[in-house]
Parts: sequence; structure tokens; C-alpha cells
Amino acid sequence: MTLISSGDQRPDTSLPGRPCPEDRVADPSPDEGRWMTINAACKLLGVDQSTLRRWSDAGKVPVFRTPGGHRRYSEETLRTLIGDGPRRQTRSRPGRQTLADRSTSGYEDEQFVSARDRRWYRAYSPSMLEDLRRHGRRLIDLAGRFVTTAAGSAERTAALCEARQIGEHYGRVNAAAGLSAAESVEAFLYFRVPVIRSVIGLTDDEALAARRAVRVHVELGQFLDEVLVTTLRSHEQCLAYRSPA
Repeated sequence: MTLISSGDQRPDTSLPGRPCPEDRVADPSPDEGRWMTINAACKLLGVDQSTLRRWSDAGKVPVFRTPGGHRRYSEETLRTLIGDGPRRQTRSRPGRQTLADRSTSGYEDEQFVSARDRRWYRAYSPSMLEDLRRHGRRLIDLAGRFVTTAAGSAERTAALCEARQIGEHYGRVNAAAGLSAAESVEAFLYFRVPVIRSVIGLTDDEALAARRAVRVHVELGQFLDEVLVTTLRSHEQCLAYRSPA
């Protein structure tokens, strides 16, 4: 297979409604190793296509293009980048889903176990706890999306909007469990720890510059504050509806 440098810009010839040419694996020659399509590379790295394209354009992940303008990635190079290659062990750069999966383990194994003696935790039914776990996993992913996308972008706005909806859901669940406003705050502060851990892992794995790392932490705080305020507002509204006139 003939490859050209990533510096040559070629138009994407894929058309809506037709199979994307990048879905088809090229036939590499024996001395070139295995070349992967962008879809296969994303599965290996655990990231979405937009993230991998951004990394490639920034020079973080080597990419080559076929004469038809389609991206190809060396499997050997990708495995080296994630610490699974034969040449050397490098620091892994997991995607948002990988970070969410890693934080979810801590979310369940540490946070839920250590919270069992608290009154507000015992107020939740088993189905409520499972519901909170599921929404907590989603909130971790949304936090990652929020801090890794540009301010004012559609993706960031959508992430915050969905996070607020989760906050509203939290408020309804807390009210149904009979929690006070103070207990609702305590529960939120307790279970936001995995979200913070996830983003800390993101800044470490991406080796961000100090200024950018500080900005990420500030943005994360703003994101979580929005969710907390929405949670409390929803909780108060539920209690007001139940109060006698």
C-alpha cells in the first residue's frame, strides 16, 4: 500500500448514505506491518474519531494518508503509544470512555462502600442506588467532554445541558428518598469525587501544561457547581409540590 505524508491534505471523498471508504482495511505489504483504518484505530485507543483526528492533526499520533486521502495508522505505533508495543513502554493516553471506566471502578468499589454507614445512603432503595450509579457514570463522561472541548462549542454546551438534566434527576431521587437539602448536598459532594479523579487522570495522562491544567480544574469546578445548583433547585421544587397548601 502506498502511503503519503500527513502533511498532504486530501479531501474526504466519503458521501452520506454510502459506506465510508475508511471502513475498509487496506492490504498492507509484508514489510510495512499492519495499517489500521481510523475506525479500527479508535477501537484500539478507546477514543472517538473526532478525538483521534484532533490528536493526529496536532502531531500527537502519527498518521498517513492513502492516495485516496484516507487516514491509516500503524498498529505497531499505536500499541507502543498505549504501552502495549514491542519497542518501549510509554504513558497511556486513554480516551474519555477509558477514563470513565477507570473512575467507575473507584465509584463503585470505594465511594459506595465507604458511604454505607451514612444516613442519606441508607435512605436510598437498591433501585435508586443502581440508578445513581448509572447516572454517575454518564456524568463522568460528560465532565470529560466538557473540559476537553472548546468554550462555546456545541459539544460543550450539549454536555452541560445533559449534566443539568442529570442534576434535576438527582434532585427528584433525593426528594423521593426523603433526604433533606443538607443531605442532598452531602451526597452530591461525596459522589463527585470520582468525577474529579477522572479529570485529574486526564490532565496527568495528557501531560498538560500547568496553565492549561489549572484551567481544566477551574472549568470542572464550574461544571460541577452547575450540576449541584440544579440538583438543589429540583429537590426544593419537589418538596414544595408535596407540602400542603
